[in-house]
Amino acid sequence: MTAARDAGLTNALRDLGAQALRYGPVSGGAAAVTLPDGTRLSHRFGTAGPRGDRAVGPEDRFEIGSVSKTIAALVTSVLVGEGALGLDDDVQGWLPWLRLPAGGSPVTVAHLLTHTTGWISGNDAVPGELAQALTLGDTAAGSAPGERFHYSNLGYVVLGLVLARAGGASLAALTERTVTAPLGMTGALAAVAGAERPRLCPGTVPLRDDVPWQPGEPLAEATWLEPAGADGHVACTIEDFAILAETLASPELAAARLGVGVRERLWSRLAPGGEGILDRGRRIAIVGDRYGLGVNVEPAPHGRVLSHGGGMVGYGAFLLADEAAGIGVAVQLSAPGEQPVAELFARDLHARALGVLGSGAGPSPAEPVGETTPASWCPAETRPAGEEPRDEELRAIVGSYRSYSPWFPVFRVLVVAGQPVLRAPGGVEAPGEDTPLVRLPDGGYRIGAEPWLPERIRFGPIIDGRAAGADRDGCRYARVADPRP
Repeated sequence: MTAARDAGLTNALRDLGAQALRYGPVSGGAAAVTLPDGTRLSHRFGTAGPRGDRAVGPEDRFEIGSVSKTIAALVTSVLVGEGALGLDDDVQGWLPWLRLPAGGSPVTVAHLLTHTTGWISGNDAVPGELAQALTLGDTAAGSAPGERFHYSNLGYVVLGLVLARAGGASLAALTERTVTAPLGMTGALAAVAGAERPRLCPGTVPLRDDVPWQPGEPLAEATWLEPAGADGHVACTIEDFAILAETLASPELAAARLGVGVRERLWSRLAPGGEGILDRGRRIAIVGDRYGLGVNVEPAPHGRVLSHGGGMVGYGAFLLADEAAGIGVAVQLSAPGEQPVAELFARDLHARALGVLGSGAGPSPAEPVGETTPASWCPAETRPAGEEPRDEELRAIVGSYRSYSPWFPVFRVLVVAGQPVLRAPGGVEAPGEDTPLVRLPDGGYRIGAEPWLPERIRFGPIIDGRAAGADRDGCRYARVADPRP
């Protein structure tokens, strides 16, 4: 029985790996599933980066991106348990130099963890967490603290600075002391620095960044970056990642490895909303997810599921921990982080694992919905072409803009159904869908239709009837020629 179960899951790992390589912008990766009896099955596939000169090996580390937020939340939970920090502490009490956004109110550590600060999603204009935090005062708040869920990498950058101050050590040192060492994640890197570059699997991005990637088009090696903030500071092997998944899936393992209550604190506070669930591919039906402290909390039919995705320039990751079934899923890819292929892989694998375990996987077996097809990995581009601008103001801003930031390198402004929209072909920090640009009284534009959104963009100067550039929350862009097919 056990042999048949393990063979079925091994085949699932191989099948999904083969599909990712064939249909997605993926050069290689690794995935693992852990089971309640302690079984851990893993599979590596493809090549270490797009050069194709060697296969992915057991020593290869992948950046896990925003899954680092879950690790930062565990660091926070340990410090709270030690009495070094409080969830309701005023952030400026720890960082008195921090300038809040215009119209912003004081925020707490819990607001940072739950993405309810009302702050912008991020500032990729400058490297370095301190430099990014210093730009916060040049932005505007969109909503009152605690009022809305709005994902903010910048909030976690600030959290990392708070943790370092409260813990009396660097974020990397705290991560090692409180999480990776106790879990036995011996291959994990708590900060991605140049000296560690040979230990990482190279990242993968589309060869062209100015048009949406489609299956069969060429890939290229990602540029080198050194993330050190709590929004994405960890890299690790698939075995390390699987340890994290199994720990979050098991109250007993978490208590033994991290301390009683450390894991449970992750859902002691919940935001008004959550990250949402990928709506394509085979998956378990989940409705009403909410974001806790560094983790998405999902009420599945058979019990609670915890998850988090991670997208970096050249890397995608997804972690899922099903505590009711005792299943952990970990997926790491050398692939553009803005593409949700790691989540597609992980949710399909989770559904298959539940099917293999059968009715013993919880009080009510969760039936999967959807099906993973070739088009699931990279849907065809279907967005409409732009229209002729209706007035001089729109004619001035319509066009293509480029920056040197690999997180959000290029976008176009088009008019669709009479409305100016921002359209980005890719980029980890870029919106995946057309986003309305709403004119504001100060001459700038809000990025997004909802009035509470904090992101802003300004165009100018206007030269010969056209904007020469744009400023997106401090990231400068220059007008460039529209992309050729």
